[in-house]
Amino acid sequence: MKKSLAMRTAGVAAIATLGLAACGSSSSGGGGGTGGTVSLDPQGSTFQQTIEQQWASKFHSIDPNVQVTYTGSGSSTGIQQFGEGNAPFAGSDVTMAPAEQTAANTACGSAALSLPITAGGVAIIYNVKGVSNLKLTAATLAKIFQNKITKWNDPEIAAENPGTALPAESISLYYRQDGSGTTSVINGFLTSVVGSAWKLTLSADKTLNWPGGQGATGSDGVTQGVKQTEGGITYAEISYATQNNLPTAAIKGAKGGYVNIAGPTVAKSIKSGFQVTGTGNDLAGTLTFTKMTGYPISTVSYVLVCSKYKDSATGTAVKKYLQYAAGTGQQEATALGFAPLPKSLDSKVLASISTIS
Repeated sequence: MKKSLAMRTAGVAAIATLGLAACGSSSSGGGGGTGGTVSLDPQGSTFQQTIEQQWASKFHSIDPNVQVTYTGSGSSTGIQQFGEGNAPFAGSDVTMAPAEQTAANTACGSAALSLPITAGGVAIIYNVKGVSNLKLTAATLAKIFQNKITKWNDPEIAAENPGTALPAESISLYYRQDGSGTTSVINGFLTSVVGSAWKLTLSADKTLNWPGGQGATGSDGVTQGVKQTEGGITYAEISYATQNNLPTAAIKGAKGGYVNIAGPTVAKSIKSGFQVTGTGNDLAGTLTFTKMTGYPISTVSYVLVCSKYKDSATGTAVKKYLQYAAGTGQQEATALGFAPLPKSLDSKVLASISTIS
């Protein structure tokens, strides 16, 4: 199953890339082009893939001279490819580690910047017959993910869902086997909210030492696994649940009651739980999950960019595209299940983007 899910995910990514490339000319590598057209081939976070591809399509109709083809390869791969100079910018749900920052600075020949570009929630997606309004506390979710709760009719799940007929079927967990910023967000949430009860360890390549379950590649891979498996559960950006007609759980975090994932509840959590810690034009930040008052597994997702590009045409194209994404493009967020960046943060992002050359 692992092999088939990985192959399916790769196929979906390739189709998406070909579909966008068909809109205009393209070139190999991270930038450049012919006939006045600049082709950009960013990659990274599958979390932001849906909105990136929407932005790319819309922006090409506004500026046909810039062709953006975003590939959801995972945050770890995106960071690596950006740091090796193989992508003009990368999508990532986490900031760069010091060694990754050094590699990116070297590849850019200038300071590499982390800029929030969208916000969203990590949805808990499930496939349980007859259940459409599942509620889970962080503590129960941690036990499910650690293979300590293995049946859907477990007393702890039943206590959180009174009146719901839970089947006596096994829980089938699907997790990201590739390096994933989304996995990092889940780990950060459970570490913060349940503390020592969360025993899994995040590795340097952004994977977890899962004690059970089935690994798959990309958000699409784990979602497809759940779709095909009665009793399945996973975590991914909300658009993957919507596209596959799968329900998502209401989650209870450190504050308040059970909250459903939605644009407004994500925005509320980002406003209460995200703080910029970077300096100058770098807007890397930290998430404090224990302060989040909306949907409790919420995050910003970044673009990693060069402050000054070696190729001026690439720099100009990246700047134009990101000005659209952080400007008018924020209007696309809610319909796709994301949340627009808070205005106070978005104004900082636009100011940083204006300095790219």
